Amino acid sequence: MTREEAYARCPSDSYVEFYGGRWLVVPIAAVEQPQFFACSPDAARHTSAPSN
Repeated sequence: MTREEAYARCPSDSYVEFYGGRWLVVPIAAVEQPQFFACSPDAARHTSAPSN
């Protein structure tokens, strides 16, 4: 697929990327972090070492 064909086929919920020598239409998907990577001020306060 050429660059022009990729952009012509690309819906609004996707983007075009050149990868491995080819033009790809990549759907945009929500990124989901595993729970152990989730960080919040409350979580940091509860997991930090106590100060002396």
